[in-house]
Amino acid sequence: MWLVNFINKDVVAQNENKRSMVALRILYMVLFVAFATDVLAFGVDAFNVFPYRIFGFFAVNIVLFALTYNTRTRTSVIMFVFYVFAWTLAMIPCFGWSAGMQNYYILILMLCFFAVPGKPVYKFVLASIVLVARIATIGIYGGVKPIVEIASIQDKILQISNISAVYIAIILISYIYSHDEIEAEDKLMKYNDKLKKEAGTDQLTGLVNRRRALEYLQELRDANFSSFISIAMGDIDFFKKVNDTYGHDAGDEVLKSVANTMKEVCGSKGLVSRWGGEEFLIIFADVNGDDAFIDMEKLRREISKRTIVVGEQEINITMTIGLTEYNIKKNIENAIKEADEKLYLGKTNGRNQVVY
Repeated sequence: MWLVNFINKDVVAQNENKRSMVALRILYMVLFVAFATDVLAFGVDAFNVFPYRIFGFFAVNIVLFALTYNTRTRTSVIMFVFYVFAWTLAMIPCFGWSAGMQNYYILILMLCFFAVPGKPVYKFVLASIVLVARIATIGIYGGVKPIVEIASIQDKILQISNISAVYIAIILISYIYSHDEIEAEDKLMKYNDKLKKEAGTDQLTGLVNRRRALEYLQELRDANFSSFISIAMGDIDFFKKVNDTYGHDAGDEVLKSVANTMKEVCGSKGLVSRWGGEEFLIIFADVNGDDAFIDMEKLRREISKRTIVVGEQEINITMTIGLTEYNIKKNIENAIKEADEKLYLGKTNGRNQVVY
């Protein structure tokens, strides 16, 4: 849309805060529309009483809007602040106190914190000055009636026009200055989630790694998980022979194939992890040892019957598995050690078996 592109046009001066300039342009447009609505609601008497003042402020609004494309941010903010002060103090005697012109000081207050660079102390000093000016305005103009008598409906239109302009301006300024931060924070959170996921994932197989598996066990323990937990340690039989015979690339394909098989058979019931090398650890929460044994037997048979094709080579492998039922009150390391010892027992007793 051409209007959006026009408002978002960059400033000529280098190293300037484009966001603040965009905010000022929007503010000038909101003020222009609100001022025009006020004048129309007040009627022709406004032109009869203060013709030069009204046309003058319209002209200044347009000029200051145009200058946001060529001046520096600090200069433009200062000019806006003086414009709002002057406009408010000049228009209250015309439209009356109840029209709500004094509410535009809120915009100056917001700019003190969003658009004015500098230390927080400097911003609070400026905000204090705005507060003093607001109080002084009450002392000077509080309760002032319009220069000419207007109908109740006109007075209400003036109030609605000005308070609406202030609210719209606040919403737009808040959006402009918070949008980038929210977007950046969202990207940072997604990036942190990605890093966390990568930190807990084995890059070759896509399974969770040893670190994440231990974290999962600790999470179960911290949550005082009271149901059954079964832990299975699996190791590919004669994997070194696979590497020596077919090469390490073929070994990687075997690892990936076994990982996929494990996910297919056990992924919906337990956490499958690559423990290291050709070893895999499976954690079954809320599954007792007898049921886990059935799943491990199914996994062992599935692995042994599948043929892994790597190039022109066909590779068949088997897996030995050690299984233990884990009491959450026991030491985690001891439970894993017990599963590993049963795995070793299976290795010494002929491999390709589940020891429970």
